[in-house]
Amino acid sequence: MVPPPPPPGYAPAPPGYAPAPGTWGAGRPYDPAAGQSPVLRGLTGMDWRPALLALLAPTVVLLVAALVAAIPSDYNESATLVQMPGFGDRYGAALAMALGALGAPFKLSYAIHWRGTDTDFGFTARVLPLTVTVLWLLALWLGLRTLSRRRQARTAEQMTRGQAAGEALRTALVAAGVTLLVGLLAGADWSPYLPGNPTGFGRSSAITYTAEAGWPQAVGWSALLAGLVAFAVYGTDALRWAAWRNRTIRGWAVAGLAAGQVLALLVGTASLVAFVLVAANSEGWQTAVSSAFLPNLGLMLIGIGSGATFRAEGGPASRGPDWGGGRGGYPGFQEFSFFDLHGESGAWRFAGLLAVASVVLLAWTAHRRRLDAADRIRLAVVYAVGLTLLMVFSGAATTGFGSGGTRSDPATAGYSVSLVFGSLLAANVIWAAIGALALPPLLASATGGRGAAAVPYAGAVPPQGPPDGYDQVGPGYGIAAGEPEPYRPEAGVSDVIGSSEGPSGPTGGADDRLAGPRDGEGRVDPSVWRDHP
Repeated sequence: MVPPPPPPGYAPAPPGYAPAPGTWGAGRPYDPAAGQSPVLRGLTGMDWRPALLALLAPTVVLLVAALVAAIPSDYNESATLVQMPGFGDRYGAALAMALGALGAPFKLSYAIHWRGTDTDFGFTARVLPLTVTVLWLLALWLGLRTLSRRRQARTAEQMTRGQAAGEALRTALVAAGVTLLVGLLAGADWSPYLPGNPTGFGRSSAITYTAEAGWPQAVGWSALLAGLVAFAVYGTDALRWAAWRNRTIRGWAVAGLAAGQVLALLVGTASLVAFVLVAANSEGWQTAVSSAFLPNLGLMLIGIGSGATFRAEGGPASRGPDWGGGRGGYPGFQEFSFFDLHGESGAWRFAGLLAVASVVLLAWTAHRRRLDAADRIRLAVVYAVGLTLLMVFSGAATTGFGSGGTRSDPATAGYSVSLVFGSLLAANVIWAAIGALALPPLLASATGGRGAAAVPYAGAVPPQGPPDGYDQVGPGYGIAAGEPEPYRPEAGVSDVIGSSEGPSGPTGGADDRLAGPRDGEGRVDPSVWRDHP
């Protein structure tokens, strides 16, 4: 078959001809991300499935917590209302309360229309059910950790700081979106039936109850918490390398891990004590409700035992408990402390045992890890700051309001329960200094200077090499050039011993510590962050 003749004006391309760059036929594949900013390219060009999967379990925690609160338990029909709210209304209100674990204020109001007059009453509660918050964070951490291990097993690559930041940003955005969706679905409006005129309201009257959550606050806090947890998990390799390279970063990392372990054990023990006290001195429904606030109660016990001042106060129009303090011209005020109980039971002083336990835990941790003076100062700072923040967020506050009816101006009332900030900060600093600075040298003298045996670090560099942004190690880091660099993947957080007193190496430099023990002294294991298996 004879091919058709070329069109008029056609001439073959001369040898060596190539189209201009950017034109069709240049042989360059089309890249939709070309010209995009790095942030937009990171958000649109990456896989969002890990972030979506990681938020499944935390969302289930919120939904299950609301379900438990919505299940009827000791709900008694009053003489006024013969129609109790249905399960849908109860679940919506409970979901609004569950969002309080992420910082959302809970608002409950009711409007009364009676004889042509509208009256609004209600209150706004700001309290963190820390039990739900802890479960939410734990579920998120476990999910992220599982996904991170799967990724490393699949790719056999370490995640760089930039990649970890990108995953953290995507996780934060997904958390914000999920919280926004839950917040929009939470809440309930309920209008009960009023038979006859049992309380002075006629048949023409109507009452509407409204429960809602301040979801914008929950969206912001969930994004912040999810981003921090995701970066801590995905940035494990990068953070470990930073700690390996820098003595100061390693010291703060060891202090953070040690303080976290002490705080977890201390607050867990105090929460268990609080549960026993509530169960022994209250009715069944009060024990069930308190289970959502066990860390709050435990932190209150630690604060009172440490010497911080407990304060409960309400405004002049408050309908809260009359604490009988009598300060400021109104009775809704009371405060007491370990040193001045103001007529409260002397049993409160048993809370001092928790403060003693915190000191013993700090001292033993610093001694076991053989922390030097600088690391003990870091341990005291991290512990005091962490415990203070937890105690600040463990308080509760409500604000009541009312308007309409015979009132010409809106009426407000407030009520709060908390530890006085100045007193709890001073108490935490003093106890942290005693436990982390004063007692460890005494323990070392009593035991002949023996702490836990240091873990010799068999190697330093993972077989994959350092992540992007880090140089290879060499003689300046205590590893001779050309030496084999074995890697011990089982080294983890539990292997971090701390630092030892005295010189850190032949030159006394921070990086010389990485070479491991040379003269019988225990050395810190540079694998500060747990390796993935």
